Amino acid sequence: MPDESSFGRWLRNRSGPPGQAAGNAAPANSRLPEAAPAKTDPRGTPGFALRPGQVFHHYRLQQQLGRGANATVYKATDETNGGVVALKMLTIADDWPDDLIEDAKLRLLREADAAGGLEHPDIVEVRESGVHDGLVYLAMEYVEGVNLGMHAFEGKLLPPRMVTEMCARVADALYFAHQRGIIHRDIKPANIVFDQRNRRVRVMDFGVARIENSRATRTGVILGSPSYMAPEQLDARPVTAQSDIFSLGVTLFQLLTGMLPFRSDSIPGLMQKISAEPHPPLRVVRPDLPETLSAIIDRALEKDPELRYRSGAEMAQALRDCSRTIDPALR
Repeated sequence: MPDESSFGRWLRNRSGPPGQAAGNAAPANSRLPEAAPAKTDPRGTPGFALRPGQVFHHYRLQQQLGRGANATVYKATDETNGGVVALKMLTIADDWPDDLIEDAKLRLLREADAAGGLEHPDIVEVRESGVHDGLVYLAMEYVEGVNLGMHAFEGKLLPPRMVTEMCARVADALYFAHQRGIIHRDIKPANIVFDQRNRRVRVMDFGVARIENSRATRTGVILGSPSYMAPEQLDARPVTAQSDIFSLGVTLFQLLTGMLPFRSDSIPGLMQKISAEPHPPLRVVRPDLPETLSAIIDRALEKDPELRYRSGAEMAQALRDCSRTIDPALR
């Protein structure tokens, strides 16, 4: 595998469920992991020994919202203007080598570079980023809502028509990013928030995004969530807009069925299934759904990127056309 990053090597060598994100908050339907011992970063600041009530820079922490492999997210108040933000900060565990720490720092700063230039109603806004006391941080718009990871398992599924319309909005947001040379690389239910105030979905977490033609991008540094990755992403081949289309297809399948289309007990087994084995047809799992919706998923999950939708806009239109044929009362 060419030029795999230390982050990538670390993921392949660590144990754990293949669907778990590396570097993102844990899915809302999973139990948050216990805090690993804090490791002092190269400038001597504890990686994540912060508690509600403390002030970091000009942000007063209110509560922890989630924690993943390399970042912790807090709800916080900006003491300069009283605004509420989601403050994402680098998390350093005691088993991380120094090169992994540097990869994680670059990754969070890259998220700011990627998302900071995206002004779209369906993309969570990045308001500030930087390094303070040796810690990388990212202040994002705080969205009052729930991530769709809460509705990605049996018993909690949303109505199919609603899911189809939501995924059309996500496809629109991806198209907007792709037109500006930004590939998300980590689309999954946990990175899509339903904004309860504005009644719309918002795409978040560009932490593994790549800005095309950017000097800040290094081959292999970027990583996503293996269960949602396109074959070319797993194989470290060039990643394109069609890679996000594949991830959205996985997300759509999961939100409609409560199960992932590709599953395995190991990373190598998962890679084999995604790269070479077919996914179960949607209508085998949900025979009550229209054939057109099954066809949309089939096209999004093509192994060959050239056979997938040419753009997020094209997939969004297909989803909207299909949603009109789905009974609103169907659950």
